[in-house]
Amino acid sequence: MGERKGGLFELLKGRGQDRKREAEPRIEKETRTYDQLMDEVTDWNIHHTDILELLRHEVEEERLATWSQALGVGIRKGLSSTSGNVKEGPLFPVFLDLYRFVNGLRTKLLANPTMKNVKRMERSDSLLVSIVCGIRALQKERGAKRLIDSLQWMLLERYLG
Repeated sequence: MGERKGGLFELLKGRGQDRKREAEPRIEKETRTYDQLMDEVTDWNIHHTDILELLRHEVEEERLATWSQALGVGIRKGLSSTSGNVKEGPLFPVFLDLYRFVNGLRTKLLANPTMKNVKRMERSDSLLVSIVCGIRALQKERGAKRLIDSLQWMLLERYLG
């Protein structure tokens, strides 16, 4: 019992906290940007699944260019209207097409065996992230200025879902 009092005494004096800090592992500060992290997830999904090949067959060049132009404007700007109705936003049809495409492809991919290899994400649907990564890779190949990412996808879901 004397050890407990000594430990409690040291804790009250402030020495116990030093021991506690030594026992806890240090958490390294993330130094990569969000785009770098998205690129890493994209690279993983491209190399471990068939997503890029599937998208090359599913997405026409013109459609991808239209999505990329709309993403360049931005989801909030593209879906905002003077009346406040999202459906009256100037790019509503383009974003709705992208949203429906991704959700429709997700259903098709459930049966694809390579989709078992997608990079697992903590709070996101891994199949949706894989599709977003595939579209991002196609955009990169075509030289798009603003690439789709998971944050933009969440915005689309919020506005259109």
